[in-house]
Amino acid sequence: MAIRRYHIDMRCTVVLLSSLLIFPGCSTWFFSDIARVDRSRPVALLETTGGVEYGATTEVGVLSLGRTATAGPCRVHYFLGPTPLIESGKIKSTNSVFTEAEIDLKTQHARLLDRSPTNEDTLWVMWTPDGQTCETVSVTLASGNGLAGDLLRDPGVALPAGATLLCRGPKGESMFAGLIAGRATVHNGPASGSYYVVAGVDRVRELLAVPRPYPVDLAPKYRSDDIIVMKPVKLKSPELTIEPGATGTGLPANGGGQ
Repeated sequence: MAIRRYHIDMRCTVVLLSSLLIFPGCSTWFFSDIARVDRSRPVALLETTGGVEYGATTEVGVLSLGRTATAGPCRVHYFLGPTPLIESGKIKSTNSVFTEAEIDLKTQHARLLDRSPTNEDTLWVMWTPDGQTCETVSVTLASGNGLAGDLLRDPGVALPAGATLLCRGPKGESMFAGLIAGRATVHNGPASGSYYVVAGVDRVRELLAVPRPYPVDLAPKYRSDDIIVMKPVKLKSPELTIEPGATGTGLPANGGGQ
């Protein structure tokens, strides 16, 4: 009986280890003391060639407003679970109000809010001023006579451009609702007051409407830290060469003029 029970225990161990090999991303959390993956801080701090700005880590990429740069190298400060990380990357334009910071590694990725927020939603603005900590401010929508568009009432705390607007999802998750674009003040009329303008759900729809190539061929990239990532293959444009005396080019055989 002891030998039989030993074989049963060994089979259970093999099944457990096999499942961890199939799902390597779960193994870290299985052996840690954290009950679930932390996706509560989907924000980023971007260092670009033009300065520093704030952004969000979403399911469609690391998005910012491109206030300091729309192209070139960058460094992205972000959170993977509870841990702050720094990764080098590059900025690229998306042909929308947003720019995207491309990095090799995965980030927290807030789902996109697929509807306009309402007054019944729980909304807050979050940003990381130093790449180590996060600031969080509760906000409410601004609506009424004389107001239109994606506006927030001034919460009494300065909200920086590029800070992330988040909405509580149906499962309690943080959903991306836009980036703070600026501050507006109405001096007269029933809508007088201070507001914050948001590059919100409508701007996200414009981002998603931009065509992207699919499918994309991938090739392995071998990093110096021994991490292997799959990156899109960069195709080179064919080079046109004209042999001396070639015909069919529309040019005289000797390459000269009249």
